[in-house]
This record gives sequence, structure tokens and C-alpha cells, in this order.
Amino acid sequence: MILACDNQTSEFYKVTGYGAVLDLDIIAVDGKEIDFKANPFETIFFDNTNPTAESRRTVKVRNSSPIAVPFHWSIYKEKNSSKITLGDE
Repeated sequence: MILACDNQTSEFYKVTGYGAVLDLDIIAVDGKEIDFKANPFETIFFDNTNPTAESRRTVKVRNSSPIAVPFHWSIYKEKNSSKITLGDE
């Protein structure tokens, strides 16, 4: 990485690290195991609904990544908020 300054000087840095691709598999929807060959991908879609109506599905996912991935679920107080921040959890 080259850090270039406005005074015409530059510094060279080497950045190293480890990375992994997050790979989540959908295992089941509403308690029914998913087999994308037997059941098309559309089985995980929500049905059409009207504005202000609610719809709920239970989706079970599995982390297929080579590393453990920490996670959390957030519930937001305002459903129609134009901007959601972590402070709204």
C-alpha cells in the first residue's frame, strides 16, 4: 500500500492478514428441510402481502465457513424507519 501525501512524499506499507468467505446454507424453512433439486428456490420466498400486513417464516441456516462467525439478531422498534442504526436495537 502506498500512502501518498500532498507534500509530494510517499510511504510504502505492506498489509498482511487472513480472510475467509462467509458461507451460509439454508437448511430448512418453516421446519421443512430444503432440497433445492426437489424444491425450487422459490420455496423460501414470502407470499405476496398487502401494506401493513405481517408475514413470518422460520429459516434455519448453517455456517459452512471454515471459521466460527459470531452473530446476533436485532429487533427494531420502528418498522418504517428510513435509517436504522445499531442504537435502535
